[in-house]
Amino acid sequence: MKRYILFITAMLFCIGASAIDIKFLKKDRADIDGIFYQFNAKKETATVIRHPDGYNGDIVIPEKVEKDSITFYVEEIGSGAFADCVGVTSIEIPRTIEAIGSGAFAGCSSLTSVTIPDAITVLPDNLFKDCASLTEVNLPAGTKKMGNGFFQGCKSLESFTFPSTLSEVPDYTFAGCSSLIYVSIPVSVQKIGNAAFAECSSLEAIEIPTGVKEIESSAFRGCTSLRHFTFPGSIKVIDDNLFRDCATLTSIIIPNSVKEIQHDAFRDCHSLDSIGLPNSLQKVGSSVFEGCSSLRTITLPVSLKEISSDMFHDCSSLTTIKLPAAIKKIGSSAFEGCASLSEITIPVSVKEIGGSAFDKCANLMDVYVQGVTPVKISGSTFSKATEKEGTLHVKRSAKNGYSSDKQWKRFLTIEEM
Repeated sequence: MKRYILFITAMLFCIGASAIDIKFLKKDRADIDGIFYQFNAKKETATVIRHPDGYNGDIVIPEKVEKDSITFYVEEIGSGAFADCVGVTSIEIPRTIEAIGSGAFAGCSSLTSVTIPDAITVLPDNLFKDCASLTEVNLPAGTKKMGNGFFQGCKSLESFTFPSTLSEVPDYTFAGCSSLIYVSIPVSVQKIGNAAFAECSSLEAIEIPTGVKEIESSAFRGCTSLRHFTFPGSIKVIDDNLFRDCATLTSIIIPNSVKEIQHDAFRDCHSLDSIGLPNSLQKVGSSVFEGCSSLRTITLPVSLKEISSDMFHDCSSLTTIKLPAAIKKIGSSAFEGCASLSEITIPVSVKEIGGSAFDKCANLMDVYVQGVTPVKISGSTFSKATEKEGTLHVKRSAKNGYSSDKQWKRFLTIEEM
């Protein structure tokens, strides 16, 4: 009997505890007119949060709500509050909202337009990510910061004007915005982030303000309609993959401020036919012009000391190129697949040429080497066609050295120049 009483007492205690939890949850959260809120009784504020059943249609968020005879002002929209609510067509945000959480509207694929209240000056990451129907967003004039991926995947967005108070275009801001045609970047902007305009396949032109000091990796990668681009004079580094796969890019203007071009910067820009590199340039990364199949001519800076690996790989239209006198090394596969290249002069400064550097250069029939001491090469540096059918031109005093060198003697014809 005593055990039975203890059991009943324990059960009543558990039931009582559960009742307290349920009551607390009811007091903390509630559905009012189809919108789910979390309440802060101490501050008398409410946050719009994700509804257990999701949201649909036109959403009008009120400035305040009543619960238990208390007025709660709606001051926040929580992270992911409307995320992936594909049936939401519009959202009216009240002026009382002071903060919006990350990804609050992400994946609202039927949402077409939104106006952000003036009180909000800092906007979170991925706010409108994958809002595929979004065509218009009005941001407060005093916006100080936008998060990464703000419009990523907004495939219907055609134009956007940044507030004049922003200092940067964040990472992935317009990545995948395939309908984007026009963007106005204010003079206040100093930085364009990683992949900010990547895969904006309708973007034909964009004006970069003179105050921009940094354009990060892949910023315009895959902008297949971009035709012309002018760097501002404040840029010192052209980041990696910056214009990779920009298939219709025909002209680039690079200022004398640029000291480095990183790897794959112009890779597979199939329409780029000529380019001049400034004398300020000191370093060029690997595969910078790889796959630029229309590139016919290029002017290399006198200060350049190395032709990096794969730098002109598969530049099948390249006919002539003058190597600077300061070049010390030609990297592996540097000119591989340059099928239109008919001759090359190796400066006396060159000490090493990497494997496959001139492989698959079907028309390379004249190789001029200015150095007396045989340059270090490998068995694959030149194609068999060049070695068997072409001519190696060397100085008179160097002929014996090249004729007896293990690799260079593969040339069947070695002539004095």
